[in-house]
Amino acid sequence: MKRMFSTRIYLKIVFQVVIIVIVAGLGLTGIVSGKAIILGCVTLLIALWLIGVLVYFLNASNRRIQLFLDAIEDNESMLYFPENTGPKEQQRLHTAFNRIHGLMTESKQKEFERELLRKEYESYDKLMHVLTHEIMNSIAPIVSLSGTLLSYYRNNETTKSSDEITDATIRKTVRGLDTIKSQGQSLMNFTNSYRQLARLQAPNPKPFSLSHQVRNIELLFQSDLQRLQIGLNVYLYQEEITVDADEELLSQVLINLLKNAIEALDEQDNGEITLAVKQSGNTTLIEITDNGPGIPYDLQEDIFVPFFTTKSQGSGIGLSLSRQIIRMHGGELQVYSQPYAETRFTISLPSTAGNFHT
Repeated sequence: MKRMFSTRIYLKIVFQVVIIVIVAGLGLTGIVSGKAIILGCVTLLIALWLIGVLVYFLNASNRRIQLFLDAIEDNESMLYFPENTGPKEQQRLHTAFNRIHGLMTESKQKEFERELLRKEYESYDKLMHVLTHEIMNSIAPIVSLSGTLLSYYRNNETTKSSDEITDATIRKTVRGLDTIKSQGQSLMNFTNSYRQLARLQAPNPKPFSLSHQVRNIELLFQSDLQRLQIGLNVYLYQEEITVDADEELLSQVLINLLKNAIEALDEQDNGEITLAVKQSGNTTLIEITDNGPGIPYDLQEDIFVPFFTTKSQGSGIGLSLSRQIIRMHGGELQVYSQPYAETRFTISLPSTAGNFHT
């Protein structure tokens, strides 16, 4: 089909060029010979008209090709050329354009789906890696220490008598059991964090004053901020901002983000946190910004992976839980970070509860 379409275009152009050459040749012959000067002039005018028709045809084709290429470059998905109007060559050209564009759109869609599946697989892979890492880190010392404690009370396969057990052995045993208890408690806390993520309750949206909630949270952190000498600037761009959301879940997210910001500024001079809230159209935006050390670019998505953490003391559940809560409200939680300049978490929420997800 492509070869037939190309052949028709070439033959049409060649045919028109041949006609122009013949007509122009006849006109020039008549003028040069002096036998048909008027007829020759008319014939030359016809040749010029034919040249104009050919140029218009070529320009029109070039414009359509350029439009097609520009649409492909701009990733325009609504591009369509009418296939039932104009000359047959134009109809065939439009049909070919539409077919190529359809194939390219289908290819891009498949590529997008493959990329989505790859990212989903990577997220699950990271989750399993973190789960395995955390569980093994908790269990391995327990197994090792248990073996050490058993060696205090056994000789090969024989249990020692009470006379062979010294006070020093008992003290070591107590310390070892305390360590096992502590590690077991850490593992239980980790398991509870996973349960909290897996069994997150669906939002119960009701209209409430976000302005009032923000002021309450500001009061909640006031003593910690004063003790750590961290400044908190609150900006409410409208005097009264009301949202239709789950007040408890949203409060949990805001508290978690503020705690993270405070921890990031610990032991840093001139620490500043900004909490800004505004409504624009059908969207409520909440931004929490700090001037702490920031988050490396390659970790800015990893921090939302469950149990991933860069802190020595932390479950790695807070940000993952916060993003899930916001997404269940039909919104989004995103991060932008420029180390030691600005780290900004942005919450965008729909103004109505109709967009909520369960």
